[in-house]
Amino acid sequence: MNFATEFHFSLHAEDVFTIGGVTITNSMLLGLLASIFLVTTFVWAAKRIKKRPTKSPATLVELVVEGVTGLAAQVMGDRKKAVKYAPYLITLFSFILINNWFSLLPGVGSIKYHGEPLLRAWTADLTGTLALSICTIFIIQVYAVRELKPKKYAQHYFTNKPWNPINLFVGFLEVLGEFTRIASLALRLFGNVLAGEVLLLVISAITSYLAPLSTLPFILMEFFVGFIQAFVFTMLVIVYLTLATSHHDEEHESSPSHSEVDNLAAERSPSSG
Repeated sequence: MNFATEFHFSLHAEDVFTIGGVTITNSMLLGLLASIFLVTTFVWAAKRIKKRPTKSPATLVELVVEGVTGLAAQVMGDRKKAVKYAPYLITLFSFILINNWFSLLPGVGSIKYHGEPLLRAWTADLTGTLALSICTIFIIQVYAVRELKPKKYAQHYFTNKPWNPINLFVGFLEVLGEFTRIASLALRLFGNVLAGEVLLLVISAITSYLAPLSTLPFILMEFFVGFIQAFVFTMLVIVYLTLATSHHDEEHESSPSHSEVDNLAAERSPSSG
């Protein structure tokens, strides 16, 4: 086996084919399949959810919905506010979770098309996680403007005395902080998911014919890690959303700090490599 050839990794997804001048990558392809699966699952579950508890598989979807909504309510301290933002948060958590788990399916990364992997997890593509983080921070800013109105939104960064040099400097640091959050979200998710895939490939290559047995414990671990990464990403987004949409007099009373949540995420995020 040529070890150098077998273990070549790219930070970005590989091109698979082109449609109408648009290049489709393997991560886009698996991301599309994950999206179709999610939409189908939620539509199916919506038709079967009952007011009274049942043993239907749709109950699993209810658990996800209630779990994310409850988490948001706990962080925000307001159930009504949590329900308002729940659709996006549930979609975000589900999309990340399904992509993490789909990356563990047989054939993902091993089936080749024109010499390149046909499928690659969206969350194992730095471009994918970066796009996800940029869209998330942008949506948070949109929510903040709608909640606070433009004047209050500007004061959120520069206070009500922006002409003060200190306030102006601190405001620019706060704006810069939004970009660091993008990098933090993207790199944390990408690094953990890619490290898990590398671990599985290395164990598989080392054990050769015993790979199906030797990798099974690590695959089970990666299912758990995939859930944790979706949870951490969603938790951070909830906190950023809470900080961005809180009125000035609420920020120091009900919203946790950025550093506290990052420390919590680091503690709860297991190492995959």
